[in-house]
Amino acid sequence: MRKHWILGASAIILASSVLACGKKQEDVSTTAQGTEKAAETTAAAEEKADYVFVKMTVPYADFYYGELKDIAPEEGKDVKAQLDAEDKVAKDGFRETGMYDSVSSPTKEKVEKFVMADGAVEGEGSVYKGIKHVNVAIPKSLYEDAKKALEEKKESKNALLTLMGAIESEVSTEPKEYKVLNSDGTLSKTQGTTTEAKDAKADITTTSSYGNYEIDVDGLDIDSEIVQGAILETKDGAKYGLKHEDNIWLKPEELAFSAVAFEDKNHKAQKEFKRFEDLQDKDIVKITYFLMDEDDVEIPVDLHVKKIAPAEYKVSGDEKVSYSPEGTKVNYQLSTGEDSYSLSKVLSKKSEVKGDVNTETAGVLVLPKEMTPGKYQLVFSNDNLSDVSFTVLVESGLKAEDFHFENNKLSLADNADQLTIANYIASTSSATIGEQEFKGGAGRRFGKNIFNEDGSVNTDATYKKDDKEVKYFDGPGTYPVSIKADGYPDVQFEVVVQ
Repeated sequence: MRKHWILGASAIILASSVLACGKKQEDVSTTAQGTEKAAETTAAAEEKADYVFVKMTVPYADFYYGELKDIAPEEGKDVKAQLDAEDKVAKDGFRETGMYDSVSSPTKEKVEKFVMADGAVEGEGSVYKGIKHVNVAIPKSLYEDAKKALEEKKESKNALLTLMGAIESEVSTEPKEYKVLNSDGTLSKTQGTTTEAKDAKADITTTSSYGNYEIDVDGLDIDSEIVQGAILETKDGAKYGLKHEDNIWLKPEELAFSAVAFEDKNHKAQKEFKRFEDLQDKDIVKITYFLMDEDDVEIPVDLHVKKIAPAEYKVSGDEKVSYSPEGTKVNYQLSTGEDSYSLSKVLSKKSEVKGDVNTETAGVLVLPKEMTPGKYQLVFSNDNLSDVSFTVLVESGLKAEDFHFENNKLSLADNADQLTIANYIASTSSATIGEQEFKGGAGRRFGKNIFNEDGSVNTDATYKKDDKEVKYFDGPGTYPVSIKADGYPDVQFEVVVQ
């Protein structure tokens, strides 16, 4: 019995020794790993300490050069300004007209609304030169050397000193995302994390008023005021940068671009197209949005960019027709050579209208009862070529005296076509309250905003102006209102607010 105890005790002692040895080795290993991680952290901290972080105003050409050319941050601690280095951005054509130069616009109302754009009013129009508040890391040695060169009023063949002169402020902590300024005057691609918006979906159309192509992204949840730029990437790896006002709208989920000459007729503006010329017949697989002080966002997509149809391809048709609840007939004629086109959709106020359109008779469309008086864009499509379309005004045949306004309620007299006040409200296109004019999107939303379904006026109704909710009727008083609605007579009345 005692012998067995001694053997057991020996085993226990041996096991304890092995465990202790293992624990010691584990402690050594853990300590080594901790030391290694600490060293890495220290090295990373020291590396960041070698940079000056700033916010800078950057021209489009310099911003997108780093992204499209995949420019890496320059390595080395003792970095000096290369004032004689050639301007690679200019050499590669990024500063040429129609590429990544400034954008001119005949309007000036949106300059202040594009918060991230380096925009300014010029005469009766405006110009957008680049992007504000871009985070940039500058090696300390380069920062001091370039700063001295500026003080000595030296000149640089590249954009190095120009960019140094565009510094807005220094940043005390490392930003979530930033570019690195290299000694040759180039900016690196953005350093940081990009998140994927998996739930966002995108569609592309060739019937936009703002370009040959328009992309609409559904389910995009980003703040429009921090969008600094965006890039389209195709299956073959090509990338295309977008600019404010020309491609990126105030609603960042709406993008537009042109691959051939295009005029925005609403604003009498010629759109840039040179950098998108070779995008025809390609497949866009990714859209990336660059956001200030936030992770950038990328959206996987599958969008085929159709070829632009020959200039002579078109469809023409009736400009005006009378509404009929039995079916509104619209005559049309396609001129598309040997290429086959067919009706693909009907748009009203830029949105698709659902309804079964009868296309059985060649050259004739019969719109269903649900397509009440209003303005409709009839779109014909081909699988490989851009769409052709024409617009028809469906008229109600009503007169101003058919409308009656009493006790802040608008009503419509009984009529043979059984049109209702709700049909009228849906067709609102522009309006005025006193001297205040509502047009464009504000005009299209006017009827829906101020009227309840029964035609009564909501005197507490509001609209958004400069990101603030503003009342249509601001306090007690009498407000003269004038409304234009597609397919209906102009209507005037006075709203009384107690």
